[in-house]
Amino acid sequence: MTLPQNYTDAGPVRRQKHVADDEYKAVSEGRIRIRIGVVIFAFTLLVAIIRMAEVSLFTAPKGLYASGQDGGVSRADIVDRNGELLATTLVNYDLYARKKFIWNPDETAQKLAPIFPGVDVDEVRAKLTRKGGQVLLQRGLTPAQRRDVFNLGLPGLVFEPAPRRFYPNGHLASHIVGFSDVDMKGLAGAEKAFESSLVASNAPSLALSVDLRVQSAVATELQASIDKFSADTGAAIVMNIKTGEVLAMASLPNFDPNAPNTASPQDRYNHASMSTYELGSVFKPITMAMALEAGVTDLKEKFPVQNPLKVRDKFIRDDHPSKYPLAMPEILAESSNRGTALMAMRAGGGEQRAFLKKLGLMDRVPIELKESAAPQVQKEWQDITTVTVSYGHGISVTPLALTAATGALLNGGEYVVPTLRKQDSVTKSERRRVISEKTSNTLRDLMRYVATDGTGRNARVKGYAIMGKTGTADKPSVDGYDERRLVSSFIAAFPYEDPTYAVFVTLDEPKAVEGTYGYATAGWNAAPTTGKIIERIGPMLGVKRYTGETPLSPFSKREGVR
Repeated sequence: MTLPQNYTDAGPVRRQKHVADDEYKAVSEGRIRIRIGVVIFAFTLLVAIIRMAEVSLFTAPKGLYASGQDGGVSRADIVDRNGELLATTLVNYDLYARKKFIWNPDETAQKLAPIFPGVDVDEVRAKLTRKGGQVLLQRGLTPAQRRDVFNLGLPGLVFEPAPRRFYPNGHLASHIVGFSDVDMKGLAGAEKAFESSLVASNAPSLALSVDLRVQSAVATELQASIDKFSADTGAAIVMNIKTGEVLAMASLPNFDPNAPNTASPQDRYNHASMSTYELGSVFKPITMAMALEAGVTDLKEKFPVQNPLKVRDKFIRDDHPSKYPLAMPEILAESSNRGTALMAMRAGGGEQRAFLKKLGLMDRVPIELKESAAPQVQKEWQDITTVTVSYGHGISVTPLALTAATGALLNGGEYVVPTLRKQDSVTKSERRRVISEKTSNTLRDLMRYVATDGTGRNARVKGYAIMGKTGTADKPSVDGYDERRLVSSFIAAFPYEDPTYAVFVTLDEPKAVEGTYGYATAGWNAAPTTGKIIERIGPMLGVKRYTGETPLSPFSKREGVR
């Protein structure tokens, strides 16, 4: 019998096992495990590095040590025409509490409350014990408040970066700039009007037409006038009547756009573009331009203003009655209601409505601001309507609308759409011709005559040749018109030789004061206020100042006005 190779007569042959073989196997397996461990460690380290980079570069940090730039929100700055900052975005922090990490709500409330003025312990404690995972404790921490909270070392408190709009000029130009909400969405003014441009634009800033220097001068003089004459409110506008750019627009009282919720709705109301008034005799240049364009009269025809004038059941009266017939220059200079009414009646209501439409006075001013009101116009345009509208009653418009319309009378005859955006070779306001250049030149002479010889004499400014027109209107009441409550206005333009800037001032319910001889009419308050504004802004705008006598209107009977 043949035995298997691994068997002998004595039994199976046992293979000899060496210690070196076991050691080799163990070393081999160990090396494999080490390599696997190294790979796993390297992979884990790589993931950690990638995650840390992602957190540091793309995620706003959380917690007590949080620091960030903009919270992921971008919005362009707003600047004036000279680059002065009107609105910008700053990053501050909101304080939150992660309640599951709060060890002791009472202790936390006791230590937090003193850091924030006006916040009491019970208020903080109520927030900390309210249901929910995370609760807002305080918005917009100052650097000092953030430091104080940090130094408390309390668990569960976290800072969240919160971008906010900041308005460095506070109340100044507040109605123009407007404000935004906590999410930096524009709610009013330029912030709302240019929302898409501010969010989508790659440009670092949006330039407005406003000149902050002019705005400051206008607001200062307007406030002084309101204080002096105890007026309820006031509005003033400075506009480049060649380009349509609004250089200043003041409405008082105003508000701080950094804290709009602390202001009353009345203070946030822009009277320059939203309030509609029966503005009175500042409408008379419009009526005269209409009469000249329609060819129903000329500068030489004299109207019987000395005679009583009754339309339906209303007598038309003049504040400065004349004993003699007057021609157009004297009618405007002395602000005769009768003379203006006779011209309007001759032109007719249809012609009047069409002319007002051309001047933008029958529609909302198409400025970028959402805060722009439509006029209040009579539904039935009767003969009495034609008469009263001719001298600024029976129709209510905004100061901005009247400024733009008067600008068209004096700039050569073109209506230029008002704008709050700085104009350049690419961006230009729309314009349309409304009167001939000849008529425009005549209106310049007529309104210059008012400022030198007529009711606008108190607006005169040494060294500047201005044009202007007063307007005083009784305010409507339940029983008709209240003669004790007035709206006084003055519309001016300068320089006379090349009309470029219009200035309009309106005071709501000014009072008579010492030196006005019992009068609260425009010639005693709105006119001198306008003159003071022009005196201040003329040099800013680079308007040449005369060292001697200023030029006179060809209608003037004076030898010279200094």
